Amino acid sequence: MSDPLKGTALWTAIHDATLKNGTLEVIPGSFTEALPHSRDPEINHHIRRYPDESKAVPVQIPVGGVIFFAYGTAHCTRANRTEKDRAGAAFHFLNADSVPADYFESHNQGAVHPMLAGEKTDGGMSFHNEDMRGVWQIEVKKLVN
Repeated sequence: MSDPLKGTALWTAIHDATLKNGTLEVIPGSFTEALPHSRDPEINHHIRRYPDESKAVPVQIPVGGVIFFAYGTAHCTRANRTEKDRAGAAFHFLNADSVPADYFESHNQGAVHPMLAGEKTDGGMSFHNEDMRGVWQIEVKKLVN
């Protein structure tokens, strides 16, 4: 990615994320360092970088809580040392102009990468088989009225 600030990462807690169960950790400012990286051979969607992990800051997140951070920020979760489940959902939002033209074809083969804005957006047709433009605003109005 040409500019790590042209993307946003979102992580939300499905269960409470605590120090004991391996909450999310981020390294503030790490997006300013160009670090070598490689694909994690154990998990097909992880990219492994090798930052100074002593700078990692744990972010405890209650169930339903959300954290946003710059896409290029080094982050991870640690091992769950409890008997209870700990899950989270992660989403990445990238400015398509900041990645190589073949990025979406060469990463996560078979995954759908909906375009939310820009010339390649299709209103969700490629993902939902339906144009979803305006749906968010309609649903929010239903909730607040």
